[in-house]
Amino acid sequence: MTPTSHRDSPPTTPTGRRPDESMTLLTSMMERPLDPGYAAAAERRVAEGLPASTGTRTATVAVAAVVAGLLLTMGAIALRAPSTSAAKAKAQLVAQVESRRKAVDRQEASLRTLQAQVEQLRGQALAQSSTSLQSRLEALDAASGAQALTGKGIVVVLDNAPGADKNSADGNPRTDAGNDEGKVFSKDMQVVVNGLWQAGAEAISVNGQRLTSRSAIRFAGEAILVNYRPLARPYTITVLGDPDNLQVEFADSAGGAYARALKDNYGIRVSIDAASKLTVPAATSLTVRAATVPRPDPSSTATP
Repeated sequence: MTPTSHRDSPPTTPTGRRPDESMTLLTSMMERPLDPGYAAAAERRVAEGLPASTGTRTATVAVAAVVAGLLLTMGAIALRAPSTSAAKAKAQLVAQVESRRKAVDRQEASLRTLQAQVEQLRGQALAQSSTSLQSRLEALDAASGAQALTGKGIVVVLDNAPGADKNSADGNPRTDAGNDEGKVFSKDMQVVVNGLWQAGAEAISVNGQRLTSRSAIRFAGEAILVNYRPLARPYTITVLGDPDNLQVEFADSAGGAYARALKDNYGIRVSIDAASKLTVPAATSLTVRAATVPRPDPSSTATP
């Protein structure tokens, strides 16, 4: 007889032991989910004639949840909504800036009206003077920018490169340093204007601002200032003179080469067009620091 192998014998269970004895912990958790301490406390309350639970747990949790929700909602609203005082201060500053700008425009218009009246009165006075004095005075007016001029010339327009005005992710243009190369700066305007003077320009204005020997082209924040007035792009440069000669001489000057480099290397938009009739206004900020009365020319005195 071949002995029976232990591997082939059926499993036997010791008497008095449960088949799932190794899973006692899981079985107790499934059969009695309540913690023994809580169960004992509930039994004591029932033995004393009280309900198994206080009955306020659900109401307390509900109230606490409502209060927490209100606090979170109020916090979110406070963070998302701008401060009332800051919004009022900003609105007041914007209103002041607009009011001052309108006042400056009104004063500038009044100044131009007064200048026209002065020109008319001066013309009446000069009608009685010599022709040489009138010619000299007209030449000085044209050179100093005290008189508006009309004639043929060219129009040079500078504008930022396409896409150079897009702000960064936070909406702040000052943090968008990647697009600065495509913007027109005051230095660019200075080089181009000096090149136009070198090319033989007789009179120049930028966005209606007449350039004189005392004009300043500066940069403040994100704006170009001419005669301390901010300009809006595109920047239109009106130049009086011979159109053909101006275009040829400007192309051969350092200013023309600089303008081509702005267009080719940085994508800045540059255009030059000839025009048969252009007008540059008179300067509005002419001041005289020192003046003397000229002595009469002895050679012009008539011999009796």
